[in-house]
Amino acid sequence: MFEKNKANIMFNKFLGRSSIEGAYARVDESDSWYDTINTVHSSLEQIKKLPSELFEISSADGYKLKAIYYPCDSSNKTIIFIHGYKSHAERESAFPALFYRSLGYNVLIPYQRAHGISEGKYISFGALERSDLRLWVDKVNSLYSDGSIVIHGFSMGAGIALFSCNMEMKNVNHIIADAPCVSIADVLKSVCKNTFKKGYEKVEKHATERFIREFGISPSELDATKTVRESKYPILFTAGSTENMESALAELSNICPTPSRVVILDGCEHGNGMYKQTEAYQSAIVEILKQ
Repeated sequence: MFEKNKANIMFNKFLGRSSIEGAYARVDESDSWYDTINTVHSSLEQIKKLPSELFEISSADGYKLKAIYYPCDSSNKTIIFIHGYKSHAERESAFPALFYRSLGYNVLIPYQRAHGISEGKYISFGALERSDLRLWVDKVNSLYSDGSIVIHGFSMGAGIALFSCNMEMKNVNHIIADAPCVSIADVLKSVCKNTFKKGYEKVEKHATERFIREFGISPSELDATKTVRESKYPILFTAGSTENMESALAELSNICPTPSRVVILDGCEHGNGMYKQTEAYQSAIVEILKQ
């Protein structure tokens, strides 16, 4: 019983809604992330000056989900940017959004369920967000029935994109997965182990059972090695060299039946590759979008 209580506490803290204002918050000049964070906020200021619309959809389980849409003049090409865990969608996407608009893309920035201006009680790491993503794809297709769509996800958002890559999504042409979550079962295990150390296995068991009750699917089913081998879309996998994801992404690329590429960004950490190795990052994106 004690392990079950601990599992419930951990589950609510790990997957429950919380403030996103700490994500990409400004830091002191002495901080190693100062340049990156400064770029995040200057990009946000730039994109906020552009025309935008607030979109809303209703999820399958009845939550109102919202997104910021930045149209690009006379374009039927759209990027859907899927943000990371407990992140601020607009801050995280502003810098890449400006890049994509320079390529002639409209940009849709959804706040994932249980984040920011979107409703929702729990984050499900893709169990429910996959259905939400399809609804956003449908929303874009309602604007441009003959358009093209690219899904760009970071971290948890990249995992959501990969867990969706074996689904039919009209007019989706490419997926860009930046530092993706590969296995939610592994994520859940890591959180339990780091939190409770000794005896974490029983807590993990109860947490897994709670996950299944809440979301209707086992964490073990949310595994990119299962979905990527059935991918319907070309995929660009990226990560920073300090993340030690090279072998995992190489494995995914090897089993992917569609054109794919792995780009490891030298000297970069989780989340700053697009800022520190901008030319290499953007060149890789341009190359895959030509396919």
